[in-house]
Amino acid sequence: MTALTKEPCPRCRENGDDRSGDNLVVYPEGRGAHCFACGFHVHGNGNAADRAPASEQLIRPLKGQVMPLAHRKIGEDTARMYDYRLAKVNGEVVEVANYFRDGTLIAQHTRGKGKQFRWKGDTDNLPLFGQHLWSGQGKRIVVTEGEIDCMSIAAMWQNRWPVVSLPNGASHAEKAIRTNLDFLSGYDEIVLAFDNDEAGRTAAVKCADLLPPGKARIASLPFKDANECLLKGKTKECIQALWEARTYQPDGILHASDITENDRPKQQAWSFPWACLTKTLMGQRSGEMTLWASGTGSGKSTIIRELAYHHLLRGRRVGMLMLEEAPAETLDDLIALRLNKPVRQIVAARELNALLQSEGSDTLDFGIADDLTDEQYAEAKKFFGDLPLYIYDHQGTNEFGNVLARVEYMAQALACDVVFIDHVTAMVAGMDRNGSEREAIDKTMKDLRSVVERTGVHIDIVSQLNRLDGKSAEEGGQISLKNLRGSGSLGSVPNSVIAIERDQQAEDPEDRRIIKVRSLKGRFTGNTGVAGYLKYNPFTRRLEEAEWTEPTGDQHDPGQSFQPEPEVLDGILPDEGEVAGRAAVAHGV
Repeated sequence: MTALTKEPCPRCRENGDDRSGDNLVVYPEGRGAHCFACGFHVHGNGNAADRAPASEQLIRPLKGQVMPLAHRKIGEDTARMYDYRLAKVNGEVVEVANYFRDGTLIAQHTRGKGKQFRWKGDTDNLPLFGQHLWSGQGKRIVVTEGEIDCMSIAAMWQNRWPVVSLPNGASHAEKAIRTNLDFLSGYDEIVLAFDNDEAGRTAAVKCADLLPPGKARIASLPFKDANECLLKGKTKECIQALWEARTYQPDGILHASDITENDRPKQQAWSFPWACLTKTLMGQRSGEMTLWASGTGSGKSTIIRELAYHHLLRGRRVGMLMLEEAPAETLDDLIALRLNKPVRQIVAARELNALLQSEGSDTLDFGIADDLTDEQYAEAKKFFGDLPLYIYDHQGTNEFGNVLARVEYMAQALACDVVFIDHVTAMVAGMDRNGSEREAIDKTMKDLRSVVERTGVHIDIVSQLNRLDGKSAEEGGQISLKNLRGSGSLGSVPNSVIAIERDQQAEDPEDRRIIKVRSLKGRFTGNTGVAGYLKYNPFTRRLEEAEWTEPTGDQHDPGQSFQPEPEVLDGILPDEGEVAGRAAVAHGV
């Protein structure tokens, strides 16, 4: 771990110079020698030349003189070792840092008054400053942020140990480390002694991530940089900081003994409106994402409204982005759940029969009991008006950035516990994109996952399907993860994926109302398969759990699902009246 050898330069000696006898730098492995004072050069084959050949002289260098840097407390021996010179450019004295590759000067970094830095020569893929002095193998090497700091530490160590610096400071630190990774990797310990400021600390962490695992150490200097330590006479403290630099450990890696109760995610457990799903998936949790998938008209939106109503009754704050219906339609369908009456159908039947009467035609019986009063509707609307329910008014446009911003706003500013998005394809359709639908969905799911992890909100999102093999989804065909439309991220990103299967063309009208609920993915329990059955009541607009035997195969076996201990779910559901009262008080931001 020593510097390359230095010998007297024969050409300088002929001219009466080189009294110190160390002008000629001799490179290892037969790569020749070079005098940076007079240009005398020895090729790798031993032949001497007055100076390096033109092919090796990549720049017309500033010659300058090696001198002590008194204002930096850096002696001539250190400056000579690193070939750091003072030269005049247009009558102004500048400092010149020389950069070498394979014994050839390839670039010069000049520093003028007021930190005016300029480059001469080949600046592509620069080596580290001082890299030519060291073999690339050994116990330890120190990397500083600048040339002055490099020579400051070298001076503290009497020029005995490898010290190099970045060529362009913290702003280009990662590029410099990547370029010279092979050289640095030959050392057992790589100490990053960057400036003790925000830029330096940030760059040190980024560079440490690039270095071989276990080799990077980050030093915390007692002052801003190594030269300030030297100027203030804190050499001992600086050297101690270098020796005590702790091995870098990436964020997120903890020893088992470091994990405490405070590291456990703060999650709330909630039930589903239906016991079969609560049992199969052990409920829902805050800070998670659930994806619901089915064919067109199979009941996804109906399930979403049931879930929203379920959460509102239990005092949770709910945001809804129903991208294919108006907010008034969403609210009317929630009022229908509250009243157990098909509100929109009753209103539509009234309006149509009024039109028929005005035309002199007979009214029609739609099989819907018209027992909705204005007082009932007003009371139910006020009920939801007193709850923390927020519905996105997309006004016919679903521009992606706008929708994503509203999800973020609901989660952050409105402190929603649950946000519903129906559906992801409509959300992506509003994205200004150049790529495919798959790429757009990948980005959407990534962004939504980020919101979930940052805020702890639970997101329920609806997805459409590709065409199924064999029987269609609308005819009750079995859905799998591969049928999710657009991207594999729809299956990989959510915590749970639930399929809704319904045979809308079944011969028996009662069978058409049966929804088979299938768990395609349950990250928390691992349970998959048919969770149970729900039956749609067209008169109340409600989904109720049902006992149902399938005509052929795929019958639900309750024993296949994980059975939690009863106390796991006890206490999750408070009294409905009590919670509704709390929710009304909690309304407002």
